[in-house]
Amino acid sequence: MATFWATVRVVAVVLGLPFAYAGCSASHSAPLFVKMQTKFDYSEHEPYTKPGENGMTGQGFLRQPGLGTVTCAGSRVLLLPATSYFREMVDHLIAGSEPDPPETPYPSLKSMFRSTQCDAQGGFSFAEIPDGAWFVATQVNARHGGLLIREVTLSNGRTIQVLLSDKDLVNR
Repeated sequence: MATFWATVRVVAVVLGLPFAYAGCSASHSAPLFVKMQTKFDYSEHEPYTKPGENGMTGQGFLRQPGLGTVTCAGSRVLLLPATSYFREMVDHLIAGSEPDPPETPYPSLKSMFRSTQCDAQGGFSFAEIPDGAWFVATQVNARHGGLLIREVTLSNGRTIQVLLSDKDLVNR
């Protein structure tokens, strides 16, 4: 089953960043790799490379029967453009498969990808984000949680609040 680390790996390869499965357990099963049908189009991604005037604050958590609430404390939070390329990637992750990263990385687009870390309470924030549709994703406690993904739209220089919770759970 695809994991948050599958998303990180694909994004790292797309952007030409080095990546290793740091933090993954030995029990990590081999994912089903799927060839991406959508080609990476620079012109569609270029608007996401510029700084913007929008912001986002949020929290990632799941309610677990008998365990209370588990959060994304310490986990990475990714903000990816909701372009046709990344929409297909997210569709594959939701289906439980891992998209094969492109053979050619796109290092010139590092500025369109945003990353931060959840604080001790599962909170996170992003600033200077350009207008557009975005996917926000994080991992909540690998043993009692899963991958949370939601699409949000930013515009008009506003800061929005995003709560990633049970309804955003993609897999366990």
